[in-house]
Amino acid sequence: MIDVYVCEDDTKQLNEIVNYINNYILIEDLEMKLQIASKDPHEILNYLENNKINKSLYFLDIDLQTDINGIELAAKIRERDMTSKIVFITTHAELVFLTFKYQVEALDFILKDFPDEIQGRIIKAIDLCNEQFKKKETDNEEYYQVKTADHIRSIKVKDILFFESSSVPHKVIIHLVNGQFEFYSTIKEIAHENKAFFRCYKSYVVNTNNIEAINRHTREITMTNGEKLMSSVMACRSLVKLKYDH
Repeated sequence: MIDVYVCEDDTKQLNEIVNYINNYILIEDLEMKLQIASKDPHEILNYLENNKINKSLYFLDIDLQTDINGIELAAKIRERDMTSKIVFITTHAELVFLTFKYQVEALDFILKDFPDEIQGRIIKAIDLCNEQFKKKETDNEEYYQVKTADHIRSIKVKDILFFESSSVPHKVIIHLVNGQFEFYSTIKEIAHENKAFFRCYKSYVVNTNNIEAINRHTREITMTNGEKLMSSVMACRSLVKLKYDH
């Protein structure tokens, strides 16, 4: 989830920016949430000081008619949130050089002088922010993609416990550390889709990284969350060798 913050001292422009952001999040069903939209930069700073910071995107005016301007606000945000994405929306094109002085590394600089372009630029900034965060996650995390209806879900492989054949033909139940759901696939296909996946029984594919224990006698596999599933004789031998004999 990406948290979005807006700081703009003009009420009309603040409401317009908020509408552009909320409408795009809703239409595209993005994993984003407008956390704060305020005329007061200190409201954002106080929130950051007292809450856990997630991935963040900030839309900031520069001239905030208060004791700190938008660039100074961005610098303070950077002190608390180094990975944040910051976009300036302003009439002060001459202040672009200050973003380098304060080392705030702006994602974009949107000029209010071209009102017809503001909505499109905000949308592009949101898309770019999403792309950059996803790329960073992909570089550090391994993901497994599941197609459900007309959406594609990207799930961390480390969150997958095992897959189970569903009673519904051509469907599989994916068991996660925080829940489960069904999608169209087969156990046979899934077994070959990741090096951590192992077909331990005709109706199960297990994530070997999340196995807590294997009972050689009962052929029962215990997962890290306590769930248990069965293994075939040959698969049990292979799993024991894989997990303990190296």
